[in-house]
Amino acid sequence: MPSSFGQRLKAARVMAGLSMDALVAKMGHRVSKQAISKYENNLMSPDSAILIALSDALGVKPDYFFSKYEIAVDSINFRKKATLGKKAVESLKARIKDTIERYSELESFFPDSLPFANPLSGFVISSLDDIRKAAMELRKAWGLGSEGPIGYVIDCLEEHSIRVIEIDGGDGFDGLSGWVIQSPFIILNSTAPSDRKRLTALHEFAHLSLKFSDSLSDSEEEKLCHSFGGAFLLPRDVLIEELGSKRLGISFFELDRLKTQYGISMQAIMYRARQEEIISEYVYESFSREISARNWRKREPNRYPIDEHPLRFEQLLHRAISEEMISVSKAAYLANTSIEEIRRQELLKNDIAHS
Repeated sequence: MPSSFGQRLKAARVMAGLSMDALVAKMGHRVSKQAISKYENNLMSPDSAILIALSDALGVKPDYFFSKYEIAVDSINFRKKATLGKKAVESLKARIKDTIERYSELESFFPDSLPFANPLSGFVISSLDDIRKAAMELRKAWGLGSEGPIGYVIDCLEEHSIRVIEIDGGDGFDGLSGWVIQSPFIILNSTAPSDRKRLTALHEFAHLSLKFSDSLSDSEEEKLCHSFGGAFLLPRDVLIEELGSKRLGISFFELDRLKTQYGISMQAIMYRARQEEIISEYVYESFSREISARNWRKREPNRYPIDEHPLRFEQLLHRAISEEMISVSKAAYLANTSIEEIRRQELLKNDIAHS
């Protein structure tokens, strides 16, 4: 076994959120805790049958243990809710590192990919007004106009060389962002509704692209990143045109219509309306209490009609297969799926191409 085997085994166990004892139990006690410890410390090597059992128990391909493609995550902005415990955080971090490593390995077959160009590099943010200007500048730089709805946020980010990855992080995880070898990435919770993913993706983009004044606290910076997403999706002038400059209240019917049109949650729309002083603090607080009473905090009743998912990884994967850069087996490892699933996708792709 290569010397890195033990390190990869331990990383897989952390990804799965398992202690050594839990891994032994999941394998039906085919090996002892002492054996797992020796494997992880490269003091002993498993035979092929145990290797497959380890792979099955940990939910990884056998190839995973022998991959030599490792990267260092240069920086990471990790946002989480208080409900996410330490063990869950460590598991999530390990899963994210593994996913980014596989994405980066796939990208290594396409060295001519365009690097990320930051259109907001000249901005220093210290206020909400700065955020409004930055959001409008991004719309302009990416040719999105100053008023219309943005249909696909994730597609737009991927088109501008930002790696967007979905991972099931459970209810305690919203999103995070960071850098790998001068390339930005954004991680989203795959279980979140599309309107939430859109706002989270833009929040993380703000962390990646904007410089914030040193005078701001961490909580102030977080609020301004959240405001960036809202200002990008629903600019001030558009919001006032839709709602008017002053309101004594806003109906759920109006909010639902705007959500469907602009892809921003009812809660975020009301937050924007309070920011722009269209409604009073009293109206906003009353709305917030009503949302809580209806149990709509996490999931509002109607969904944004466009499903937002990253597509670039799959496009690169199947391009690499088509151009015989990688085998189907290698593709299954990179996508962390079965060979049968990759072949099914290839058949679907070919059916569409010939229809």
